[in-house]
Amino acid sequence: MNRFLPLIQAISLSACVVYWQIFFKWIEEADTRFVINLGKYILEHGFPHVDPFTVHENLQLVAQQWLSGVLFWEAYKNFGFDGLVAIDAVVGTAIVLIYWRLCLFVSDGNKVLSFVMSLIVGFLIAPAIVTRPHILSAMLFLIEVFCLEKFTRTENAKFLIPLPFLSIALVNFHAAVWLMSLVLCLPFLFVKNFRHIKFLLAALGGIFIGGLINPYGVEAMTYVFRSYGISMISENIPEMFTPSAHDFRGKFFYATEALLIISLARFKVPLRYIFLSGGLTFMAIMHGRNVILFYLLATIPIAYAWRELSVEKFKTMRMPMTILVFLLVAANTTVIISFIQSDFENVALLPKILFFATLLFIAYNLLIVKIEGRILYPTLLPRKVLSLLIGFVVVSVIFFTTLQGTQSKPLRTYTNAIEFLLRDERPENISLYVPQGIGGLAGSYGIKYYIDSRSEVFIPANNGTQKNILGEYLDFMNGKINYKDFFNRYDFTHIIVTSEKPYLFDELSSDKNFRVLYESEQAVGSEVIRCKIFKKVEHD
Repeated sequence: MNRFLPLIQAISLSACVVYWQIFFKWIEEADTRFVINLGKYILEHGFPHVDPFTVHENLQLVAQQWLSGVLFWEAYKNFGFDGLVAIDAVVGTAIVLIYWRLCLFVSDGNKVLSFVMSLIVGFLIAPAIVTRPHILSAMLFLIEVFCLEKFTRTENAKFLIPLPFLSIALVNFHAAVWLMSLVLCLPFLFVKNFRHIKFLLAALGGIFIGGLINPYGVEAMTYVFRSYGISMISENIPEMFTPSAHDFRGKFFYATEALLIISLARFKVPLRYIFLSGGLTFMAIMHGRNVILFYLLATIPIAYAWRELSVEKFKTMRMPMTILVFLLVAANTTVIISFIQSDFENVALLPKILFFATLLFIAYNLLIVKIEGRILYPTLLPRKVLSLLIGFVVVSVIFFTTLQGTQSKPLRTYTNAIEFLLRDERPENISLYVPQGIGGLAGSYGIKYYIDSRSEVFIPANNGTQKNILGEYLDFMNGKINYKDFFNRYDFTHIIVTSEKPYLFDELSSDKNFRVLYESEQAVGSEVIRCKIFKKVEHD
């Protein structure tokens, strides 16, 4: 049985990823849309240096995600949305399996610890496994740390050979985070071995040279300096916010961070782990978009710290085990109550069936504990912990996907409006205003629009102009620019807004200078979202 255990664990983890992807269905993210648009444009016209998608002229562009765009477009062109789901599943499986193998290596082969860590981390990153370049860069970073750890443990320089090639892949898939490939090497310099340092410095040189191999050269490598640390972006873009402990994902993040701190404080670990975890924790607290890197890289030292923990030792830890059982019961209860209190009547039949089956599974385990009356019995507790953990993973996935499913409906509202518009208009004849998050969707139909989610493209540091388009948009959204003045600046042929922006929606609806061409309503939970297409009235 032990001989086949690694294979069984690999199959189980892969099956979990597929399960998560079934429920965390691909959402029509506007961020994915403009990356796909970019890939399509590059294959048809070559590498752009001026933005071809917006109504603005002469905006300089560094297509720092160009290879991701090509990959996503080819998958979408040949297989539709199923192709994008397949990418999510394949990359998600690869990430979880690489993480599992890295935990096995760091924990000196502790199979149970590595599997449980991989199961939990795989679940925690599941909502972030969407078709965007960050999943590819996260996988490349994980491989890089694996290579660095192999080199540090074995002192065999052959494990550094892949680093320049990973750098080439990273700068073309997701150049905005390329600098991290250098930063991740720094913690591994803290060793008392000159030969080790010498080889690692040479590898850093190879990473730098590899970074130059991209269509935009140094501009792509330095993209991060013109895109991050900008207060306008950090204060207004949700993924740049600090993780909040008020939502479930934030609670999981801070709980994991607490476990990491306890582990590093309780056990003696190498300096490289302290600097690696400390740096990534700091990055995740600063910006929520870095939480996925925290889970995949900063948690690795936990496998080292608890590497001597075995099932036999675990059975003797009665008090911690009891606390863990009750924590899992409390966590399951919290998620179950939250799920039932959400829009339960709108949940699809399959999640409902699986949800109630899981409830029976959890109730059965608790009943066994009650009947045996020996909650502190050492052989009983490990089985109950695993059972309750599985139940928690199942009900949590269903709960999160129920919440996530409601987020895709407003975008469908815009899709219907755009498709109505294209019944009578050709895309090249349309100049469209839509909110920032919908720009990429409009661009996928060949329509030029005002702004999209690439916030850094619309600031002067990146677009080569003196115009701060992002700042103008934020001022407009915050009411600092009157809507009449704003629409007079641009010759939009059409405007699409929804009741999610009630002030703008109501003002345009009552303004006789704007004519309504289309109107729809869609229920999202207890809320009804209204959508209208406006056209400015031409006066003689």
